[in-house]
Amino acid sequence: MNTFKKLEKPLAVLCLCFLLWSCEGRRDAEDTEVVTIDTTDDQDTARVVQSGKTAEQQLEEFRGWLNQQSEKGDTAIRRNWPKVKEELRQRNAQLEQNVDSLSEKSKQEYRDLRARYERWEERQDRRQQQPLEPAKLNQFKDQLLREYKDLNNVNAANIREAYLTFMGTVRTKRRNWTQDDWDYVDNVYGQLNERRSQVEGQIPTTDKIKIRTLQAEYLTLEGAADTESAIRGTRR
Repeated sequence: MNTFKKLEKPLAVLCLCFLLWSCEGRRDAEDTEVVTIDTTDDQDTARVVQSGKTAEQQLEEFRGWLNQQSEKGDTAIRRNWPKVKEELRQRNAQLEQNVDSLSEKSKQEYRDLRARYERWEERQDRRQQQPLEPAKLNQFKDQLLREYKDLNNVNAANIREAYLTFMGTVRTKRRNWTQDDWDYVDNVYGQLNERRSQVEGQIPTTDKIKIRTLQAEYLTLEGAADTESAIRGTRR
C-alpha cells in the first residue's frame, strides 16, 4: 500500500505530461499544410488539399504563384497549361471560401490578381490557337534586347543589364503596342526569365533585387496595357 502511494504522484505527473504532449501533437497536425506533389511532368506542381493558413497567407501565396506563372516561357506554359488552369481553380476556391476574412485592401488585391490572371489566361489561350510568327518574334527580340538578343551569351555578370535594356525599350515603346504586339513582348520577357533561372545561383544579391524590381514594373505596365485594351474593346 505504501509503495502504491509512493508511485501515485509520479504516475499522475507522467499522465499529465502525456496528455499535454497529445494535445500539442494535435495542434501541430491542425496547423500543418497537407500537400500532394504530382511529379508526372518535368516541373512539379503542388496541389493543396488542406491548409491551416489564413486567408491573408493564401493571398500572399497566390500572388507569388501568379508571378511565377507570368515569368515562364511559352514552352513551359504549353507543357503544363491544363495543370496550371486546374491549380488556379483550386487556389481560387480556397480564397473564395475565406474572402470575407480579408481586409478591404486585401479583397481589392485579390480581385485585381484574379482579373490579371484572367487576362493572362486569355492571352495563353490565344497563343495556343494562333502561334507567334518567328520572323516577327525575332524583330521584337532585336528591339527589346539589342546586344543581349543572343540569350546564350547572357550570364550572371550581365543579366541585370539585359533586364535594364529590355525595360528601357518597354517604357519607350509600350504606348504604341497593340494587344498582338504585347504577346510578342511577353514571349521575349519569358525567354529572358528562363535564362535568369538558369544562372540564378550565380547572380549577385544586389542584382537579384534590381531584377525583381524591374520584373514588378513590367508586370504593372503589362497589366495596365491589358486593362486599356479591355476598355477600348468595351467601348467598341
